[in-house]
Amino acid sequence: MPFIGKLAPGDILAKRYYIERVIGQGGMSRVYLGADLKLPGKLWAIKESISPRGEQQQMAKEAELLISLNHHRLPRIVDFVGCDQDGYFYIVMDCIEGVHLDRYVKELGDSLDTEDLLHFALQITEGLHYLHTHDPAIIHRDLKPSNLLVDHKGEIRFIDFGIARMYSANKPEDTVLLGTVGFAAPEQYGGRQTDGRTDLYSLGAVILYLGTRLHFSVWSTEAEVSFRNQGHAALVPIVRRLLQTDPLARFASAEETSAALRDLMLQKSAPSHSRVRHPSDNKTRRGRATVIAVMGVGAGVGTTHTAIALAHVLSHSFRKVVIAEMEAKSTAFQRLARIVEGTRASAGAPGCTFRIDRVQYVRTPSRSDMIDLLTGKYEIIICDLGTGRSKELQEEFKRADISIAVGAAAEWKIEELERFKATTIADERLSASLKYCVPLASTSILRRLGKTLRTRSIFTVPAEPVPFDPSEETTTALHAVVSDILPSPVRSVRSFRTWQRPKERK
Repeated sequence: MPFIGKLAPGDILAKRYYIERVIGQGGMSRVYLGADLKLPGKLWAIKESISPRGEQQQMAKEAELLISLNHHRLPRIVDFVGCDQDGYFYIVMDCIEGVHLDRYVKELGDSLDTEDLLHFALQITEGLHYLHTHDPAIIHRDLKPSNLLVDHKGEIRFIDFGIARMYSANKPEDTVLLGTVGFAAPEQYGGRQTDGRTDLYSLGAVILYLGTRLHFSVWSTEAEVSFRNQGHAALVPIVRRLLQTDPLARFASAEETSAALRDLMLQKSAPSHSRVRHPSDNKTRRGRATVIAVMGVGAGVGTTHTAIALAHVLSHSFRKVVIAEMEAKSTAFQRLARIVEGTRASAGAPGCTFRIDRVQYVRTPSRSDMIDLLTGKYEIIICDLGTGRSKELQEEFKRADISIAVGAAAEWKIEELERFKATTIADERLSASLKYCVPLASTSILRRLGKTLRTRSIFTVPAEPVPFDPSEETTTALHAVVSDILPSPVRSVRSFRTWQRPKERK
């Protein structure tokens, strides 16, 4: 039976959220796209559900806990509209752009390989580990492909927490039995309390479903044959253990599961750091922005100068290029805005935008501004992270399609690069996309740094007095840094002109 909702397009919830349309429907809930009347232009996903009798206070308590969560795999939950007389309640959360995991895999067709499955599984276990180790522990209880989204970066995002619950060690069984047939663990059908191992069963079902081209989610001889025939025999022991009927026979935790997945990844002949492929990787990048993050390993190494030069170089190969200054304390874009925009009051303010030649500049964009950039029509988004002092900036660096660490060539500054390498090498997400750029470095210094850092992805850039109109030498150098995203052939003839300071407005 489909869920019967109360809201309709045009309704206003809690005197704040204007309901635009239904964007999701299931047997237990309905999801609406809602416009925030207090924040013009801001859209939210609003999930409507019904609370079982006597559970209203518990639902409000759990919603309060969910609002406190903060992890890049999880949606940001910003509001809870409590139960009405009929038990209806509403959870307001980020509206995340992306493709449901099952549809994503369907679009990949026959090209889904074991490395892709491993990366998907590792990203899911990362989110589960955060939930399960939270105090109190949170059990998802409805993990399935339609509750997992692949965003524009190929990253997994959890999008549904309608029936998540807190774990209580002294509770013999769940009061409410919920989940999705085919992905729910046996204990969800009654008699036992769900815990972290319940979500691990669902993880196994998700992997099996994806690995059998969306045919099987329950372990059987037929399912195993199909899974092996698709080339995933190496994953069989892990999936079989995850799908054990007895929770005690499964992996004990998401962390233990992740360790098994990583061990398998290391055993594969392909590099363990290969990224999950996007369905359009072999076609075109149009419609999917490529995010490039530039971070300095120390102060004064030329991070912003390099980022600006790269933006203007790429503006000759891509039509829509934007550069965002992400570090709030930085004043470089503020000074540029005042030069370009004159003495207007808004020039240089957070969120202000201005244009130099073909490149759009954005100063310290808000979260919603950044979402607009990511979901807009830009082909290239360059994030100038400064020295990346905050956790948020470091996370942006890790999640970018290409991550560029800028260091200094001076002898006394080389230690900064070594320290940076030591703190990032353990992060698997960075190993494929990380590149080093050392402006003004000689060939001998690059060779020595390459050996020290154990990488071939190390480059230099010549002296460039005007980054807004890079020289042919600078263009060639920066093309080498981002060669894997350049269209072929790259435009070889460029129009040169000197960027001049605009006259200040009176």
